Amino acid sequence: MNARPAQRETGEEAEYPVADPRTGEIRVLSRKCDTCVLNPAVTAVPLAPGRRKAFIEEARAHEDGSVTCHSTLPPAAPPGTLAAMCRGFIDAYGLPAAAVEAIELFGARIVEVDPPQKNSACSAERNEPGTPTSCAP
Repeated sequence: MNARPAQRETGEEAEYPVADPRTGEIRVLSRKCDTCVLNPAVTAVPLAPGRRKAFIEEARAHEDGSVTCHSTLPPAAPPGTLAAMCRGFIDAYGLPAAAVEAIELFGARIVEVDPPQKNSACSAERNEPGTPTSCAP
């Protein structure tokens, strides 16, 4: 099961699976990450006007749509971090149909993982006013 593909710096889409077919584990964050775009807190990643709404509509347009947490993807995540579904999206819209089906039919299971520690390169980049960040979704 792959959640929403991420864009590589080259512009091509990269797949980061949130499930391991060998173990049946489907990774979901245990809580919203500090910069969750679905978090109304001041710490949420800033998005252009209308981008949050379009982002959610895009993910929900597909029956199996879900969102991979940006903090579990490169370059925001430390090396070796496994992708996980966004807790903010799951809390708001529920598990995608494919995850529910995998649980019911094949015995897959949800594994909650803590949000990763911030990649220091992204943290430093975000702290410089006016500097565009490649760590945001």
